[in-house]
Amino acid sequence: MPGPDVEQGQLFSCPKFLWRPRQKAQPDRLVRFPATEHHRLERQYAGNRTTTTKYNLLTFIPKSLFEQYRRVANIYFTLVAALSLTDYSPVRPWTTFLPLAIVLGVAMIKEAVEDYKRYRQDVEVNNRKVQVYNSSKREFETRTWRHVSVGDVIIVHKDEYLPADLLFLSAENPEGLCYIETMQLDGETNLKIKKTLDETKDLRHDSISDFKGLVTCEPPNSRLYQFTGNFEAHPPLVPNIRQLPLSPAAILLRGCSLRNTHRIFGLVIYAGHDTKIFMNATQPPSKRSRIERSVDRIIFFMFGLLFSMCLTGCIYFAWWTANYMPQHWYLAPNEAPREYDSAQPGIVAVTNFITAFILYGYLIPIALYVSMEMVKIVQSLCFIGLDRSMYHAETDTPAVARTSNLNEELGMVNTILSDKTGTLTRNVMEYFKCSIAGEAYGAGITEIERNNAERWVYYSVSHCGLPQAAYAACCCQCSISN
Repeated sequence: MPGPDVEQGQLFSCPKFLWRPRQKAQPDRLVRFPATEHHRLERQYAGNRTTTTKYNLLTFIPKSLFEQYRRVANIYFTLVAALSLTDYSPVRPWTTFLPLAIVLGVAMIKEAVEDYKRYRQDVEVNNRKVQVYNSSKREFETRTWRHVSVGDVIIVHKDEYLPADLLFLSAENPEGLCYIETMQLDGETNLKIKKTLDETKDLRHDSISDFKGLVTCEPPNSRLYQFTGNFEAHPPLVPNIRQLPLSPAAILLRGCSLRNTHRIFGLVIYAGHDTKIFMNATQPPSKRSRIERSVDRIIFFMFGLLFSMCLTGCIYFAWWTANYMPQHWYLAPNEAPREYDSAQPGIVAVTNFITAFILYGYLIPIALYVSMEMVKIVQSLCFIGLDRSMYHAETDTPAVARTSNLNEELGMVNTILSDKTGTLTRNVMEYFKCSIAGEAYGAGITEIERNNAERWVYYSVSHCGLPQAAYAACCCQCSISN
């Protein structure tokens, strides 16, 4: 199997101070085809297997717990559960720990299910098929995307997505052009033209074995519209070894799809998380809706109210115990336990505060978050996923709720930033009507024809005495036809 060339050069390396001061400068990337056995064994470049999940088996529990304790209510419930372990608690500990475990468990299970859906999507993407040239067998073979490596020559067919960042070698047209759609990169649906090098545009399925060369380019970066590198062409591709500059027009990025071109040949230069689309990606953020932030503010207010109630009660109880409890002989003040000792009002205040805090803790409903999580799950699975009004029949694509954290934000728009036509509208032009050599083609009715028809109907009603119903019918027919 062909592998990457891992020689290191410094042709396009920048001084360290031009980059991040704490990040080690990366050497220039060298990709040779066909790769030698020595280069095939080193494999220092990233593979093409990608993942977009938030968690794995080791980080799920700590990271998910961190996400859950961003909610103020969970911190409060944990504090109440911890206080129930003291000797001054009026309730058993399991009565506070069990509801807390249910609240955290439901939320963590929801996070696990949603992240598992991301994992399934990653598996589907990594197992897509692509044709890769095997230099030892001198033929193309079918592999999955995750088995594509830097230095491989691959074939991409029409309407397929590019599995990696490629150097465009050739297309099955004499001009060496192809059209790609970059909707996943910049949101634009208009096609962009890419052009290969003149020295490689004649490569075909049966002549790919003549392709020999070395690509020297910049290390992986997030610049979508810039590329610096050159291609060293070797015989028999050219009579003598030549250095050819590479422009961004010869680079095809992962995430784009091939349009209006039967198939192309490309050399993988960046794979997996080294591709520009992943270099621009960030970790999936933990988003919080307005309702959750509002609930947090309400809980802060209720916590302040609860704290003031408990503080007032414990101070008054300590004062009453110190001044009036010795006068009530039926309370046996001489045999009272430590938390009711009139000689130690400070301890009485602290213990009474803990007791009151636990007893009044139900002022903040622990079932509130459980109810909110269940409502979000039902909304995402039953209402959004099965909504026929959100189903796209042309591509057989239903609405998919990748996360249920922001269900209540759906359809709420605060700010619209639009630079040009195509950002918020569809760049779709449909054939309507045309005239060639005086002959009209197309079944549509133009604006002029519609106005002429309405003028004729009006003239007929005014002078020929057509019934009003016929006039209305004609106008209706014109509107429908238009």
